[in-house]
Amino acid sequence: MRYTDYIPTTNKEILAKLECWFHERPEILVRTRVQCSGRDEFQFFSSFEMLANRMRESHPGTWFTIFEQPQLPLRGVVDDDFIARCLKNISKGDEYLIVETVQRVAGKRSWFHNLSDDTYASLPDYLSGSLGVSVAVGLYPPCLEERDDVIHVFTPNADGIVKAGPY
Repeated sequence: MRYTDYIPTTNKEILAKLECWFHERPEILVRTRVQCSGRDEFQFFSSFEMLANRMRESHPGTWFTIFEQPQLPLRGVVDDDFIARCLKNISKGDEYLIVETVQRVAGKRSWFHNLSDDTYASLPDYLSGSLGVSVAVGLYPPCLEERDDVIHVFTPNADGIVKAGPY
């Protein structure tokens, strides 16, 4: 699916496809981009209902990239052994993504901390910033690729119209 199709999160065919994906796997990674925010947020969803609620509650224009295939295979609580395992499994020059799987909370705000980079030497430092925290790590997902196993949908406005960008 192409992100330039601006498919709404309310599309019944897409929702049915997502529901099937959740019947086939225990979790799905979703990238969320809110208009004019300048940031990507990554979160794992374990049920169709959780994702559908998140899409329903999002601001108009929010862009969701949903990955059918498992992502970020390196899982664990960050310690020296986990950092060594990540360094062994990620090659120099690869763009990687680190996503904390426990939500951070500050006042009324909550989020899943994440960061990406392609600087191999920075990987241990970035992981050290999450010492003792459960994370998922791996190659950066194919966010802009047009593939059958990646869905791009956008939250429509109150009139049911998608008005996307800038992000």
